[in-house]
Amino acid sequence: MTRLTVTGALVAATALTAAPLAAQSQQGDQTGDDRQESADPLSEAEVRPLTGWTYDSLYADGMSADDFMAFEVRGSGGEEIGDMEDLLISSEGEVVAIIAEVGGFWDIGDTHVSVPYDEIEMDGDAATVTVPVTEETVEDYDFMQDAYAAGDIAEETVPGVDDADFVPRAWRVSELIGDYARMREGDTFVNYGYVSDLILKEGQVDAVVVQPMNAYGTGYRAYPYAGYEQGWGWNPGSPYYDMPYDMEMRGELGDFDYDQMGS
Repeated sequence: MTRLTVTGALVAATALTAAPLAAQSQQGDQTGDDRQESADPLSEAEVRPLTGWTYDSLYADGMSADDFMAFEVRGSGGEEIGDMEDLLISSEGEVVAIIAEVGGFWDIGDTHVSVPYDEIEMDGDAATVTVPVTEETVEDYDFMQDAYAAGDIAEETVPGVDDADFVPRAWRVSELIGDYARMREGDTFVNYGYVSDLILKEGQVDAVVVQPMNAYGTGYRAYPYAGYEQGWGWNPGSPYYDMPYDMEMRGELGDFDYDQMGS
């Protein structure tokens, strides 16, 4: 599938590329980000170093979330019943459910469902997922997507996922893809590029793929997933994904090559 690419309009929209760390915390408060303010939160957070970080395990065992969300959804009898639309991720970075639109050929019409990740059968070669959803059980997998709109309260129940509470709330992959990716430069965060994709491994978000802005190179880079609620990273509702690395480190990684996925 065609990867999301930076447009001239997106680049033009990034005139305000730097924000002091203190101001960044205030911005987060305005967008539903509940980070704790700190004089220098990054110095207190555990960071996965780029030294020794390679793409080898991502190529061997990783899966593109962007590709995964394009999979066809089939019923237990092998029939096509809908399309994948999103993935639901817990605050720990775990894939807890797929979100799909199903039922167009049933009498109920199109409806969104969330199916727990451990209930699906995935066939990467055929680009399909098989789910236990039927016309009779579809209500058991109801998904109230409005409950996860950006800026909503943090304490929500995920319908169809054992009614588990996620605090901070679960989030959808589509909420993070397309956000601005920032790096540190002195005491500020500056726009480095934007989030193009997530790489999943063993049911977890393992890396975030960033397409740098033209001034910082071409192609893609895959950085360790930074999580959120730690003074960096990302919170649902924020337009910024802040990486715990400074701009001098940006050249330490080579291009992430999608053609090597599965190698």
